[in-house]
Amino acid sequence: MGTKRGHTGWPGTAGGGGGATGRAVADAAVAAEAALAERLRQAGQRVTPQRAVILGALCPGEHLSADAVLARVGGRLPTMNRSTVYRVLELFRDIGLVSETDLGGGVRQFELLGERHHHLVCRHCGAILDLDDALVRPLREAVGARYGFAATVDHLALFGRCAACDAAAGTNAGP
Repeated sequence: MGTKRGHTGWPGTAGGGGGATGRAVADAAVAAEAALAERLRQAGQRVTPQRAVILGALCPGEHLSADAVLARVGGRLPTMNRSTVYRVLELFRDIGLVSETDLGGGVRQFELLGERHHHLVCRHCGAILDLDDALVRPLREAVGARYGFAATVDHLALFGRCAACDAAAGTNAGP
């Protein structure tokens, strides 16, 4: 299940609209899919129908499980199966097009990478807050300086308790 942000729908579906607005949405979707296909080519990969459809189903800022991706693309490629979706998502992860994160619950979530971003995940209520990369950058730099290790920290999830749950519990997670 994805977060509340992101995908507005395929042209002609809920969120896709019709008329002049629908054409604009359709044109934007075609342009976005062409840009994504170019990202795949730049990574040295062929643009197969399966890869193009899966890549087009992902949106920056939206976290989807492989099953959610399969549900989203099933109408466009009815012969698509779960194994293919996992293989393609893992390829995209390996070449840096998507991130793979467990945001709790033991289900891998995939997200199309735009810029680096991170999350604070409340273990009590499940809230997911965005965490600015400016706070993570010093960690990345310190790991490099101390260990000579170039850490790839493009999508980090930190788990704990949000301010609302902390206040309800009568504790204070603040400084």
